[in-house]
Amino acid sequence: MVLSYPHFLYADPIYAKGVKGMNPSVEDHRILLDIEPNTGTALRGAKRAQFNIFLRPITSITATENFNSTLTPIVWLQESVLLPEEFVDLLKNQMLMPLNLVSILLPIVIALCSVVVVVGVVIFVRAKLRNKSPSMTTTT
Repeated sequence: MVLSYPHFLYADPIYAKGVKGMNPSVEDHRILLDIEPNTGTALRGAKRAQFNIFLRPITSITATENFNSTLTPIVWLQESVLLPEEFVDLLKNQMLMPLNLVSILLPIVIALCSVVVVVGVVIFVRAKLRNKSPSMTTTT
């Protein structure tokens, strides 16, 4: 028993050519997992496998005389999951929209804090300059 990707995807082409109807396609036969990068939520996934046996002619069995020596698929298994659209919308509205709001508000808050710091420095410098100016004394 030999385990492979369906249609002998990523295997030596000699195996796919040994069986009629083998058309490996990366999109249709690979293992995949799509993850939303901000939350780590799995949006879509597929696990695919093909079980194969080695087929060869056996001299004592006449029915197998015309067999080619090749790896032959016997079972193809696929498990897949797709997050329903209602959960994708919920994920966007409940989690991703607040993250977008934070990314918009953060530069505004930084700009406001910068303005407050600059105004504070100006007030501080003006206060120091007033204290250093010589006081006028009047003589009569």
